[in-house]
Amino acid sequence: MKKLAITFVFGWQLLHADTPSIRVVNAASFLEDTSLTPGAIISILGPNLSNTTAQATDLTNPPHTLGGATVTIGSTTIPLFYVTKTQINARIDPTIPVGAALMTISSPTGTFTKNIVLSATSTPGVFSIFGTGTRDGAIQNAVTFAIGPFSVTTQGTPTYLALYTTGLDLSSKPTVTIGGVSVDVQFYGASPCCPGLQQINVQLPSSLAGAGRVEIAVTAGGKTSNIVEIVILPNPGQGAYPPSGENKSRSRELSSIAYSPYTNQALVADENDDVLRLVDVVQRAVIHTLTLPEGAQPVAIAVNDAGLIAVVAERNRGKVAILDLLNYNITAEATVGSGPSDVAIAGTTALVVNQSSDSVSAVDIKTYQVKTINVGRGPRGVAADATANKAYVTNQDDGTVSVIDLTSLQVTDTIVLPPNSRPALIRLLPALGIAVITEPSASSSGRIININLSNKSVSTALVNIDRSGGSDALTVYANTVYFANQTGGSVSLVPYGGSSSIVSIKVDLGARALAVDTTDKLLLVTNQGSGNIALVDLFTNKVVGRIDAAKSEHETEAANHDNQDDRATAQNAPTITSISPASGGVGSTFTLTINGTNLTGADDIFFVDPSTVPAHTNGHMHQDITELGHGPFGTRDPNITVTNIQMPFAGTQLTATVTIGAKATPGQRIVRVETPNGDTSFDLSSANKFQIN
Repeated sequence: MKKLAITFVFGWQLLHADTPSIRVVNAASFLEDTSLTPGAIISILGPNLSNTTAQATDLTNPPHTLGGATVTIGSTTIPLFYVTKTQINARIDPTIPVGAALMTISSPTGTFTKNIVLSATSTPGVFSIFGTGTRDGAIQNAVTFAIGPFSVTTQGTPTYLALYTTGLDLSSKPTVTIGGVSVDVQFYGASPCCPGLQQINVQLPSSLAGAGRVEIAVTAGGKTSNIVEIVILPNPGQGAYPPSGENKSRSRELSSIAYSPYTNQALVADENDDVLRLVDVVQRAVIHTLTLPEGAQPVAIAVNDAGLIAVVAERNRGKVAILDLLNYNITAEATVGSGPSDVAIAGTTALVVNQSSDSVSAVDIKTYQVKTINVGRGPRGVAADATANKAYVTNQDDGTVSVIDLTSLQVTDTIVLPPNSRPALIRLLPALGIAVITEPSASSSGRIININLSNKSVSTALVNIDRSGGSDALTVYANTVYFANQTGGSVSLVPYGGSSSIVSIKVDLGARALAVDTTDKLLLVTNQGSGNIALVDLFTNKVVGRIDAAKSEHETEAANHDNQDDRATAQNAPTITSISPASGGVGSTFTLTINGTNLTGADDIFFVDPSTVPAHTNGHMHQDITELGHGPFGTRDPNITVTNIQMPFAGTQLTATVTIGAKATPGQRIVRVETPNGDTSFDLSSANKFQIN
C-alpha cells in the first residue's frame, strides 16, 4: 500500500479535537458505542492530552510510549500511532477481552481515565481523506494507487478500488454498496501497512459509468459503516461531456440546482469549476456565470421564498455565500462549520448542515450572524417548515433525525430511525405531516424512510422500480415526491396520499439533483455524468428538452469545456487593473496598492509562481489533497506574507502590508486577490505582474 493511504489514516485526524471531555471513537468513522472492538484503531479526543506532537516512525510496529504518553486498557498497554495535545491515535490490543474496561491515559500533562465498552463485533469504520469519516473516502485505484475520480475501466480493464477500514468483522465477506449497487468484493483482510488497518478491494461494474458523486457503505457482521463518497466518471466518449481519458478529473462537475421563484430561471452549482450558472428554462441556455473562490466546491443551494437571495454551501471552505439574485453578485459570506453539505431557508434564517463537524449553522441572511447548533454524527440533510417553526436534520452516521425549534434554535427532539439506517436528504410534505428521507446506500431498489411527524412513527418503502441503484436527491411538488436514482440515470415519481403507482422517468447519466420550476411546470434534473439539465413536463412525465449546463454563456457549442476559462469572463469576477509598486527586494516590507473592480470583501492576497499555473486545457490537473484538485491555481509563494488588508475605495482599491522573506527567490510573481465573488486572474499580465529583485 502506498504512503498516501497511511497519511489518510494517521495525518489528517484533527477536526474533532476541540471536545470538552474525553471521547474514545473509531479512528475512521468517529463513532462511539458499538464501534470499539479489540484490534481496531481508535482516536482518543480531549483537551490537554499531551504537551507535544509526535508520530510513530515505524507504523508497522508502533511504540507503546509516544511523546511521553502511554495508554492502557485494564492492565494492557496499547501501541500508539500519533499524539497531539488534543488527540491520540492508538490500536486496541486484540488480546483484550470484550466488555467494560477502564482506559487510562498518562502523559506529561496528567493522568486521565475513561470507561469504555469493547464489542465482539463492531460497526466498521471507513477512512476518509479528511480524517472526519465523512465526504470523500480514502479510496485508491488498486492498480495505479491514484485517488479519485474513477472510471469503470483502467488501462482497458475493469477498475478495482481499495477501501481502508478498521473495526471490520473479518469472519465473513463484507458487503460493499456504491450508490446502492452491491459490488463484487475481490479481497478483504489486514492491510500490510499498519496493525489494525484493513483493506477491501472491489471491482467497479460497468453499469456505474457516469454516476457522478455517490455514496459508499460497508456492511459486516450485520452492521453498516459510516458513509463516504467517490466520483465515478462517464467513459471517454460517453455522454455530451466526457472526460479526456480514463480516471482523469473533469474541470466541470454539476452538483446542486435551485429554482428561482416567480421566474423562468434556476441556479446550478458546479463543484469543480467553483461557479454558479444561471439557466433560463425558456431560452434553454445558461445566461449568467457567477464565480466563487477557488476551492469552494459548491454542493448545495437554497433560494428564499421571495426569490431575491440564494445561499450557497461551499463545502471545501467551510463557508456559505449570500447571493443577491437581482444584481447577480455575492454580497457576503459567512463562516460555518466543516464540510457544509445542505442548506434550507426559513424566513431570514439559513440552516446549514456541517457534515464534518456534527453541527448546523443558523445564519441570519440579513445580518450574517451565525449560531452553532450541535446535532448528531455526520449530519447530511436539512428541511425547514416555517409555519410549524421546526427544522429537521438527518444525522447520517448515527441514524437519527434532530428536530430544531426555529425560535430558540435548539434541538428539542431526536427521532431514532431503524438500525443501520444511513439517512441522506430530507424533504417535508406539510399538508400530510410527513417527512421523506432518502437512503442512497441502502438498496438498489431505492429504499426511503417516511416519518409521521405527529407521532414519530417510521416506515420504509422502495421507490426505484428499475432496481438500478439508490435514490438520493428528492424534491416535492404538491403531494408528489420526485426521487433521483443517480446510478440508474432516472427519476421516480411517487404520489403520496393517493392510489397512483410509481412512475419511472429515464433522464441521463448521473441524475444528481432536482428542482421544480413552478412557472413552467417542469421538473429540472441535473445530470452530473453528461453535464446537462433534463426538463421533465410535470403533466406528461416526459423529457421535453435539455440544457447544456456545463457550457457558460460566452462559449460555443464546439468549444472544449474541460477547463475553467469561463471563470475569467464571469459577470461578478474581480479584476486587477494595476499594482503599485510592481517590484520589491528580498527582505523588504512595503505597502502594496491594488486597483481593480469587484474587490469588495477581499480577504486574501497572495503571490503565485507563474511556472506553476496549470494549462487551460484542464484546470484540475493540479492535485492537492487538502482540496481534492481544487485551487489555488498555481503555487502560493510561502516566503511572501500579506497582512493588514484595507479597502480605502470600496470595490476598486485595496492596500496591504507585504513582506518578502529572506528565502524568497528573485523572479516574477502573479498577484492574486481572493474575494467572496472569486479570485482575480491566474494569467500573468502587465496589470498583476510583480518582480522580486
